[in-house]
Amino acid sequence: MTMILLLCLTVLLVSGPRCTESVEKRILLSDPQYIQQELTRFQSELQELQVKFNTQHMENANLKSTVTQLHTTVDQLKTTVLTLNITNSKLQNTVGQLQNNRRSAVFTRWGRRDCPANITSLVYTGYAGGSMYTDTGAAAEYLCMPSDPIWGPHKDLAYDGIWVGYVYGSEYEDGYFGIGDSLHDVPCAVCVGNQHTASLMIPGRTQCYPGWTEAYHGDLSSGAYTAVSATQYVCVDQHPQALEGGADKNEDGKLFYGVKSKCGPLHCPPYEDNKFLSCVVCLK
Repeated sequence: MTMILLLCLTVLLVSGPRCTESVEKRILLSDPQYIQQELTRFQSELQELQVKFNTQHMENANLKSTVTQLHTTVDQLKTTVLTLNITNSKLQNTVGQLQNNRRSAVFTRWGRRDCPANITSLVYTGYAGGSMYTDTGAAAEYLCMPSDPIWGPHKDLAYDGIWVGYVYGSEYEDGYFGIGDSLHDVPCAVCVGNQHTASLMIPGRTQCYPGWTEAYHGDLSSGAYTAVSATQYVCVDQHPQALEGGADKNEDGKLFYGVKSKCGPLHCPPYEDNKFLSCVVCLK
C-alpha cells in the first residue's frame, strides 16, 4: 500500500506542470482580451514590415534612378572623350603642319612655273614683277606676283596723286637667258622644301657645298647697272620659260639682265673679269 501511494505521488509530481501549462493555454485561447492583444501586436508588426517594405522599395527605385543617371552621365562622358580625342587629333595635325611649315625652306624659282621635283612642293606660280627700271623711287626687290590675286577693300579707292608705288611685269633682256629676244615676260614659282629647313642662293657656283641639296641652278641676274632704280640679285633657272603672250610688245618694267664679274676688290683669280656669273639655290 505504501508503495502504491509513493508511485502515485511521483506521477503527480512529474505530470503536474504539463497539466498546468495545458490548462493555461486553454484558458489564454479562450480569453478574448488575449486574442485581441495578439491581433493588435500582429497588426503593429505587419504595419512596421509594410513601412520597411515601402522604404526599401523607394530606396530601390532611387537606386535605379541613380544608376540610370550614371549610365547617362557615362554615355555623355564617352561622347565628350570621343569629341576631345577628335579635337586633340586635329590639334596634333595642326601643330604638325605648323612645325613642318616652321621647319620648311621657302624660296622663289625665277624663270619657271614649276618647282624642283621630289624635294619641293609648289606654293604658287605667278609673274615676276617689280618697279619700273627708270623710276628713281623704285623698290629694289623682285616680286613673284601670284596668278590668282584676291583684291582688298581699297581696290577702287579714288586717288590720282603721285605718292604711290607701282608694280610692273618683268622681261628677259638682250637674249642672254636663251629665250631669243627682249620681249618675253618672266614667270616665277614659290616653292617649299619638303624635308629642308633653310634655303640659300649661292652666286658664282653651279653646285652646292657639301651637306646642301641643290634645288636648281642657273644664271645670276639683276637690273642693268646703268638703270636709275636699284635691284637685287636673283638666280634665274638654267632652263627658263616665258609667259604666254608676252612677246607681242616690249613694255619693259622690272628687267632681268645677266650679271658679269669685275676684277678689283673681287679677286681674280679665282674669278675672271667681265664673265657672266652662274648661281645655284641650295637647301638644307
